[in-house]
Amino acid sequence: MNTGSTDQPRKRPSRWHRPLWWVNVVAVLVLLLTYLAPRVSPTTAWPLAVLAFSFPYQLMVHALLLAWWAFFRRKRMLLSGIALLLGIGHVGNAVQFFGSSEPDDDVKGTPVKLMSYNVRLFDLYNWAGNKRTRNAIFEQFKREDADILCLQEFFQSNDKRYFRTRDALLREFRYTGVNERYSLNARFDQHFGIATFSVHPIVGRGHVPFKRKTNNMCIWTDIAVKKDTLRVYNAHLASYHFGDADYKFIADLDGDTKADSLKSGGWRILMRVKEGAIHRAEEVKAIAEHMRTSPHPVVFCGDINDVPMSYAYHVLRGDMDDAFVESGRGLGGTYLGKLPKLRIDHILHDPAIASWDFHVLPEELSDHSAIATTIAVR
Repeated sequence: MNTGSTDQPRKRPSRWHRPLWWVNVVAVLVLLLTYLAPRVSPTTAWPLAVLAFSFPYQLMVHALLLAWWAFFRRKRMLLSGIALLLGIGHVGNAVQFFGSSEPDDDVKGTPVKLMSYNVRLFDLYNWAGNKRTRNAIFEQFKREDADILCLQEFFQSNDKRYFRTRDALLREFRYTGVNERYSLNARFDQHFGIATFSVHPIVGRGHVPFKRKTNNMCIWTDIAVKKDTLRVYNAHLASYHFGDADYKFIADLDGDTKADSLKSGGWRILMRVKEGAIHRAEEVKAIAEHMRTSPHPVVFCGDINDVPMSYAYHVLRGDMDDAFVESGRGLGGTYLGKLPKLRIDHILHDPAIASWDFHVLPEELSDHSAIATTIAVR
């Protein structure tokens, strides 16, 4: 009598499982190595600074791997799952899902809207359209109507051949004071630097000196908001100084790129990343030391040219809160240039200050997006 067999033939494992498993192992090892980037100075191990920039994309890789294993081999989800849990704080710095547009119940001070923006000289060197760009940026300012406006790569000239910036902001907006500093002064009364505008009284000002001679800078402004005084730092830190050849190399990069070109172009870019990371490490140490001496609650705004996974961000943030982490959404990318869109513009603040309604403005009028939030003393 043939009762038949109830055993089902075992399915052959997918030919993709084994190579994907080893890809997963390598991805986890790279992720664990990347976790060291905020803790190790670029002067000691600069390749970690390169890995820091890849962190958001590493998260995407692990999300895809988790989705794959969820369908085919659930136990294998543990590898990426545990690795991500080990760095859950870093994941929160990189991506947010539940931004809040309302303040906490413990806010006692006067709400202040804060905006930070690298305006790229208001598109000065686009001779055919710079006035149009300047006007569009000003329309953005009017719509946001920030109480404190921190601008990097600021341009000012009283020469009639150029558009008005500082005087127009003081005349056409609510701003009653400005703290400005320029790293370069050129003919025709041209000035290039950084500026902080405020509708509240400015009661103190100064700058943070850097050891090396540089066009990068950081200014601080003490602003009286009724009974409270805030110290607002506004900074533009070392960039990579990529040239046209570097951007062309990145744009033309594909599978047909010759080995010699790949080696020379790639190495040149890595050296620029290394140099920029080392310079920023020096600059943020000076800023962090200065912030520790502040007699008032501190707010930091600026273009630091570095991502949340970096050593520069880690030193600069210290025990402060990140407005994006407090109330932002998504990846918060701010860089609009030819490199991938990364979050390199930041608003940080003392824990004694609450922040809410952080947002990245949608207009693409510079090579950076503007960022804004509302703050108040707790």
